[in-house]
Amino acid sequence: LLSRYAIPYPWDNYMLPVLGFAVGYVTNVIALYMIFKPIEPKKVCGGRYTLQGLFLKRQQEASATFASKMVTSVLHSEKIWYYMLKGPKQEEFQSLLKKHADEFTVRMVGYTRPLVESYMGDDFDKMREEVKQLTVDEIENIIEYMHNYTDEALDLETEIRTKMQGLPSAEFERVLHPVFEEDEFKLILIGGVLGAIVGGIQAVVGLSTTGYFSD
Repeated sequence: LLSRYAIPYPWDNYMLPVLGFAVGYVTNVIALYMIFKPIEPKKVCGGRYTLQGLFLKRQQEASATFASKMVTSVLHSEKIWYYMLKGPKQEEFQSLLKKHADEFTVRMVGYTRPLVESYMGDDFDKMREEVKQLTVDEIENIIEYMHNYTDEALDLETEIRTKMQGLPSAEFERVLHPVFEEDEFKLILIGGVLGAIVGGIQAVVGLSTTGYFSD
């Protein structure tokens, strides 16, 4: 209406993409604000209504969904073990694994170690090295049969869900909001671009119906 009555023809149609961009931009800003603000419940209209960010208002459901997605995509046994075995800390993990494997070997020999060393000589140390290397080489095949048990024993989904559901609203907001903050401007800009596209289509239709292109 503003472009129709305040701006002369045909420039009113040309303004539609600009106005569409502005409307789409502002709409997405308001929508993102309503997702997380206000953080704490606020009573309005004499207490008849309560305002709170949509995610925060649905903290119980959002926590359950977040926990499920995290465990399904990241925090499950297979992914955790892969990170330990193939990640940037794999050398440190292998050293720790060899250390515990060697301690286990020595503990299994126990009080008979002097007798074993006297009988095996240097072969005892060689055996210890072979056990350590074999543990590193075979650990990936061994843990393949442990994933289901590990996931059930850790039960990270329940742990994450209950912890998040019990967080105060302010802390819960800081857990989820950073996930969106990185792409907030992109989302807002997309809203503006889509609004401009719709405005452009309206402008073309408006100019076509008035016979502007036929002139």
